[in-house]
Amino acid sequence: MAKKVQKIDMQGMSAAIAGFLACHVLTCKFLVQEGVLDRDRFVSYLEDAMAEMGPGLDDQRSLFGLSQLIKALRTQAPDQAMQ
Repeated sequence: MAKKVQKIDMQGMSAAIAGFLACHVLTCKFLVQEGVLDRDRFVSYLEDAMAEMGPGLDDQRSLFGLSQLIKALRTQAPDQAMQ
């Protein structure tokens, strides 16, 4: 019995990945905002991790989600209590 080959819906796949990444960005931003994670230490950790992973990747676009997370954390407004 031959298996039927199904084509991947690239728009659907792209939307699913974007949603997955958005959830992680929002979770990390929340943890920083609530003081669970130290923003500077966490951003430094992510930048170091990205620098370590970069040379071993054939397609640097795979680090896009990580770079977006770093960008979001850098631009996040400071907590009101700290102002």
